[in-house]
Amino acid sequence: MPMPAIASDRLVDLHNDLTDYDTTIAQEMREYLRGKAIDRHRVYIDEELEEALRAFKAENAAEVECRRELLRYKRRVDDVVRELLRISMEGETPTTR
Repeated sequence: MPMPAIASDRLVDLHNDLTDYDTTIAQEMREYLRGKAIDRHRVYIDEELEEALRAFKAENAAEVECRRELLRYKRRVDDVVRELLRISMEGETPTTR
């Protein structure tokens, strides 16, 4: 799923925060696939970002759609976080399966 495009300058900070969240989780997934343990200090659901996206007051239809797409994208990243945390709780690593 591609990162949503920015509909207005007002959404730049939220878009950047989502990009940072996505990048952090992607890095942790890469490290996990390389056989390293999941860093639970870096892998967590970003509730603050969720709240900021929900609280954003759109001023036009493009911003409404962009916010919706950003939330949808964040929830996809959240799904990956949940799976990594589940795996972490099970104590699995790629080499022990």
